Amino acid sequence: MFILLLAALLVAVGVHVAFLKERTMRRIGEIALLYILAGYCGAAMVASSVASLVDPDKFARTHGLPPGSPFQDFAAVALLAMAIPSLLAPFYRGTYLVAPAVCWAVFFLGATWIHGHQGAPTHGGLLAIFATHGLISVLLIVALLMSGVWRER
Repeated sequence: MFILLLAALLVAVGVHVAFLKERTMRRIGEIALLYILAGYCGAAMVASSVASLVDPDKFARTHGLPPGSPFQDFAAVALLAMAIPSLLAPFYRGTYLVAPAVCWAVFFLGATWIHGHQGAPTHGGLLAIFATHGLISVLLIVALLMSGVWRER
């Protein structure tokens, strides 16, 4: 489901960019950053964390985790805490975007590393892990660099 969301967000970025009057690298980077932060790192992660907090046992079963772990509740609250600033990205923009982008890029790089070392994932499994975790980090970093907001003071 997250792969489909990412694909939809990238299509939305493409459509938005197609309608821009001023198509600069900085503007395209900022638009991509906003869509990924608000859509994937914001809305999707709020939904994921709320689902985990509301029905932790079901969430654990569907994600292959042992039910009843207090760490799962901690992780859900941490995701929620990171997702809320991402939802605010379209309203604040500028250098504000640096913090949630860096935070999520590090988080998803770590998640890629952790999932890649769990058991012996197949090639398809590794591809799915990269598509839903590592690719987000790459897109966030590239969009952040393109936007130039990290250079502003």
